[in-house]
Amino acid sequence: MRIETLLYVYLFICSGMIVFNIITAIVLKRRDRRTVRASARFRQHILQQIERINTGQQVERRHKKYLSRQLTRTGNMIAFDKMLEDLYREEPRQATEYLSQLGGVIVYLTIRYGRKDRIEAAYFPYVIKKYRLIENRPFSGVVDAMYTLLRESSIYCRENAMQALYTTGDCDCIMKALKILDGGESFFHEKLLADGLLEFTGDHEALGRCIEKSFADFSPEMQVAMMNFLRLDSGEHCAFALALLQNTATDDEVRYACIRYLGRYPYGPAYETLLDLAECRNDARWEYAAIASTALCAYPGGETIERLKRNLYSRNWYIRFNASKSLERMGLTYLDLIDVMEGHDRYATEILRYRFDIRNLTQKEAEQECTS
Repeated sequence: MRIETLLYVYLFICSGMIVFNIITAIVLKRRDRRTVRASARFRQHILQQIERINTGQQVERRHKKYLSRQLTRTGNMIAFDKMLEDLYREEPRQATEYLSQLGGVIVYLTIRYGRKDRIEAAYFPYVIKKYRLIENRPFSGVVDAMYTLLRESSIYCRENAMQALYTTGDCDCIMKALKILDGGESFFHEKLLADGLLEFTGDHEALGRCIEKSFADFSPEMQVAMMNFLRLDSGEHCAFALALLQNTATDDEVRYACIRYLGRYPYGPAYETLLDLAECRNDARWEYAAIASTALCAYPGGETIERLKRNLYSRNWYIRFNASKSLERMGLTYLDLIDVMEGHDRYATEILRYRFDIRNLTQKEAEQECTS
């Protein structure tokens, strides 16, 4: 009897799931139809306004009121977004000009969406970023609303607000936004910030100068994100990175980021510092030697090779691995490292053989692709 009961329960659950999936499919299909109809309706209204723009006239005031009323509904905003995608593909210049005349509508909708549920509130900054609605014309009301979203606990609100602010092209806006994030209690991953700052539409050199000027005002976590951005963006900050690296009061993670920066952009005055850090004098501080061993790849020379060869004998696996990787990247061969390969340290020999095997395998794959 128990087995029959369990079987009936199982059949009931399966039936319920089937009914749920059918209802969900019907609802989604009806929603898609509504979105298509709403997009067509918006398209008809907007094409009329584009005709006015083509004749030198402005977007009608009643049309702006119509958008302000309709787009407060998230479903209509989704339909408007879909329509804009098509319009940008067909008539990008006219679409850009049309949106440039909707400043008041954008400010109004920003305020209205800021009062909605957090997921809905996060959607409008996404639209702002997607169509660069505030590029080179950062309306104060919109920017202030983005600052407010940066204080929300929702990662979607904060990330989309930052994405919208990147399109302002205003360095002061970005620096204020970074300070808000830095002072908040919610975690914001440094990679999101570093990659996001690369999307900044303004002068990257000016932003880099602002970061250098205000660097000390931020927490070590934010400083790491800033250094990662500078590393990915430009090689114009070598002196700044070296000064931070040589300052022993600088947080360790920030100094690691500086080593990576100087490994990406070779800088003569940094060579002796990197060479010194690559020597592991304290096992508790092995990270410096490991990261510096990678950075030295950008500084080829006899002294570099000798330092890396000595690091092959380190008791720390990461130091040995990074040293072998740098030697391989510098183009050294089996004969160049014969003293290590034929030596009595099994770990040093094995790590080098591994690197050379990887290189040979990569070369063979490349040759096969060329011949195929």
